[in-house]
Amino acid sequence: MLMMIGYLTTPTSSTGVSLSEFWAWVRYLAAISEDESLSLTNSFAELDAHQKTILSDDFGMGVPMLWLSEHLSLEQIVDGRYFMEWVAASVGAAQRRTAKRGPNKTPDFVARDTAGRWHVIECKGTQSGSEFSERQLGTKGPPPTGGIAQKCSIKFPAGHTGQRLVCGLNITVQGGTGSVLKIVDPEPDEAFEIGTNDLSDAKEAADRGVMSRALRMAGFEVTAETIASPFGRKPGSTREVSRKTKQMLDSRSERSKRELRDNAERQAVFGRQFQGRTVSLTLPRGVRVNERQVRRVIIKQGVNRDILEALEQRPIEEPAEVRNSSWAQLIGRSLIENDGLSARMHIGQAFRSELILEE
Repeated sequence: MLMMIGYLTTPTSSTGVSLSEFWAWVRYLAAISEDESLSLTNSFAELDAHQKTILSDDFGMGVPMLWLSEHLSLEQIVDGRYFMEWVAASVGAAQRRTAKRGPNKTPDFVARDTAGRWHVIECKGTQSGSEFSERQLGTKGPPPTGGIAQKCSIKFPAGHTGQRLVCGLNITVQGGTGSVLKIVDPEPDEAFEIGTNDLSDAKEAADRGVMSRALRMAGFEVTAETIASPFGRKPGSTREVSRKTKQMLDSRSERSKRELRDNAERQAVFGRQFQGRTVSLTLPRGVRVNERQVRRVIIKQGVNRDILEALEQRPIEEPAEVRNSSWAQLIGRSLIENDGLSARMHIGQAFRSELILEE
């Protein structure tokens, strides 16, 4: 679950340093009790309200997306806001409102499965009990409330439509009855429609969103930004750019090429086929995991070398080129495996990550 939280909270399109891919492992490793069912340790259950809200939001994303990834065979998971901005601009609807909160809020995630079906997912998490969790999920109304009231759902063409889900996680404290995950399938309201002719734009948004996040986690931040927003600072930017913007894009493209060529800060991971970074973190104090005292966390993250070589040659590609590019073909099903004190995440043949806990 912590690997999924780290992945989901890594920004798709932003600049600057992000610790989110490591934050989940450092911050939350001591939060999970040794109970058989998921629950929080007593110390984390006593956090102040603001910190509890952040933890609830993060767990409320990680747990359902991990479960759905396995049971729906999800291949690409992308931020709903990024997806909406990219597709809206591609189909000439850039004015479409994509609020961060309220009834017009975009869904948390849009995901494509191995059969080509698209799923729209909203996530909620709380430590305030089952009654509050039910309120978060909401009702059909009228008027609709909670997660069900999200009016900016997305409607895909027949034959390509998967599930439209609202997930609610009620997180309990160790010694209790255990956390409960509830998933409902509400009817859409005022859906953002994607036509059959727009599916290629949807696929490109998913490809770019997944690849950008993978590159960022492996340490290729400039290249990640170039992939996510190739024609400006935002994913909805078009090719019609000002002279100043073109200068920025040219400069960023050169920095991306240097980043990909610079092997001084990059290393081979998982053999020679992946390149990225290995980070070793010493915990402030030992944490008990599976009846063993863990004091160090090793994190390995890498992107397929073939992808890096392709991007070095063509950091900015036209939409048609992305759809047929070699790197997009390597993106596949998202899988997470674990065996005791280690866990591994794969995104097809494009990206690999490993978490190792040491005594």
